Amino acid sequence: MRKAFTFIELIFVIMVIGIIAKFGTSLFVTAHVAAASTSIHNRLHSDTDLILQQISNRLQYRIKESVVTRTSLTGTATALASTTGAPTILEWVGYDIDGWLGIHDGTFNKPTWSGFIDVSSGATLETAPNTNFLASPGTNTADINTTIQAINSTVGGGGSGISNSAVFFTGANSDVSTDYGWNTTTALGTQADVAAHRITSEPTVTRLTKNAATTDFTGTDVYENYKLAWTAYALELNPTTGNLFLHYDYQPWEGERPTNANGVLLLQNVDTFKFVSVGDSIQVQVCVNDANTLGEGLYAICKEISIF
Repeated sequence: MRKAFTFIELIFVIMVIGIIAKFGTSLFVTAHVAAASTSIHNRLHSDTDLILQQISNRLQYRIKESVVTRTSLTGTATALASTTGAPTILEWVGYDIDGWLGIHDGTFNKPTWSGFIDVSSGATLETAPNTNFLASPGTNTADINTTIQAINSTVGGGGSGISNSAVFFTGANSDVSTDYGWNTTTALGTQADVAAHRITSEPTVTRLTKNAATTDFTGTDVYENYKLAWTAYALELNPTTGNLFLHYDYQPWEGERPTNANGVLLLQNVDTFKFVSVGDSIQVQVCVNDANTLGEGLYAICKEISIF
C-alpha cells in the first residue's frame, strides 16, 4: 500500500498551486477593487442625491426675485438672471415655511402668519396713511417669534426673532441690487420703496409693525399678499478645498453678510457647483469625487436638479 506521492504527482500539485497563486490572487484583487469601486460609486450617488434634495428643500421656498450670485462672500451681489462667468456662491432670501405651516415644538399646528394684509381695514394705509403697522388677520407675531427662536435653538442659530424679520409683498417690483440689502453693510431703514420691509415685535399680535422709529409704511405699495422671512441663505463652494457650505441665520436687510452667518459643511470633494436661471426655475449641478480613495485615479459623479 503506497503512503506517499510520487515525484510526478508532487510536481503536478506544485504546478496547480502555482497557477492558483498567479491567477487566484489577481482575481481576488480584481474582485476587491470592483467591490470597493461599487461602494464608492453608491456612496457618491447617495451623497449627491441627499445634498441636491437639501438644496431643493431650501430653494423651493425662496423669494424668487431675491436670488443673487457672488464670487466671494464679501463680493458684489448680482441678480442670478444677469450673472456671467463662474460665480461660486448662490444666495437668496427664504421665506418662513415653518411658521407658515405652523410647526413649533408640537404646541400648535396653525400658521403663525397668514400671508394676507387686510387692505380694507382702518389699521392699514388705505384709510390710515400715517400708521406704522398693517393688519394681518390670522397672524400671531408672538407665535412667529417663538417659532423662529425654537428653530434657532435646534440648529444652533444666533438668536434671531420677529424683530429680525421682514415682509416681502408678492407682486411688488424690486431692484435686487438695492432692495434686499445685499450690497450694503447698513440696515435698510426708512425707505418705502425697498422689497424688504423690516418689522418688529407688536403687542397686538395680528399687526405687522414697521421696524424703524422714524418712519411708517407711508409711500409703500402695499399688496394683499406677503411672505415673511427671517433669514437669507448662501451656498458657497470653496474651490481650493472642494468644500460646499450652507450659510444661514443672517439678515441682509439689517446690513449682514454671509460672513455674519452660521455655517454648516454640506459636502466635501466637490469639483463643480453650477447654477443657472431658466425662467422662474433654477437648475443646479453638483459634481463630487472620492478624493482618489483607491489610489487609482478619481471616481467622480455629476448630478443636477431643477427647482421651480
